[in-house]
Amino acid sequence: MANESIRRFTSLPECFGSALNGGGEMTYIGIDNGVSGAIAVLTSYGALVDWAPMPVARARKGNEIDVCTFWRWVDNATGGKTGEGEAVFILEEPGGSKSARAAASMAASFGALRAVLAIKQTRWHRVTPQAWQRVLLPGCKKGESKARAIEAAGRLWPNESWRATERCTTAHDGGVDAALIAEYGRRAGL
Repeated sequence: MANESIRRFTSLPECFGSALNGGGEMTYIGIDNGVSGAIAVLTSYGALVDWAPMPVARARKGNEIDVCTFWRWVDNATGGKTGEGEAVFILEEPGGSKSARAAASMAASFGALRAVLAIKQTRWHRVTPQAWQRVLLPGCKKGESKARAIEAAGRLWPNESWRATERCTTAHDGGVDAALIAEYGRRAGL
């Protein structure tokens, strides 16, 4: 699955076409932080262009974000341009980790992604999970966010299966969250 996910991730800019490179309209790119996260791209009208699981690489203890693949993707997505452009990246801040190790992994992932976006001089914003969930999952109680997010994504993009690969049988909650994060950015006019 890892190789299939990375292939899908690196091919994303090819299938986005003018949605990312000079199409004249704003593109919203949501990033669900973490090694089980994802990246999703929406048009200024809220249409889902595509999404992919976050690229990961083996590390000493587990996995970490493949920063080089992410760097190449951002470079392709922005046409190698820096500064204000037609794409805005919305990066989810770490929050609500279940363990100290998970919190450390999320913080490291956030730092790596943030560094790439800053060095590439992209237009980007950070958002807390609570901020986007308050808007897109109103009244959501603790422990309900995954199921409610899948329901919301199903209403917004009914033709998307949210499976990371053809062999998967369940929705990739990172992909769902990334798309909803992008939708939050679009609605907020970031």
